[in-house]
Amino acid sequence: MSHFYLEAFEHVYKEKVAEYEEISRITDQKVRDTEPGMLIHTQTLVEATVEKNVYRWLEVYRSYEDLEMHLKNPCVEEHIEKLNKGFLCAPLDVTFYCDWDDEQKKPWLAVEGLKLQFAELVNGYYK
Repeated sequence: MSHFYLEAFEHVYKEKVAEYEEISRITDQKVRDTEPGMLIHTQTLVEATVEKNVYRWLEVYRSYEDLEMHLKNPCVEEHIEKLNKGFLCAPLDVTFYCDWDDEQKKPWLAVEGLKLQFAELVNGYYK
């Protein structure tokens, strides 16, 4: 399986933005320090309204195993645990961009508590 990436969108209550951004900054630094298979890990603000801010994490992985390592990383588990304590005003929204077959996708489609999809490749390739 080749490298791949995902986009994860976190919808944050406006009154939680400052605390959320600090938690995310700390998590980002820990991921950088502990995950050699995370090739790109960036966060951007994609929408700001009176009620919420929507942030996009772009995560590029060297391999499927590196994604598994990321999800088991204690700092990522802690980040998700904190978010589930009143930060998010919508489910986590994740889109995978990969060349996985249906069997490889299957376990991810069963994950509860998030909106997950696999982008359909019209043209292009993964090396």
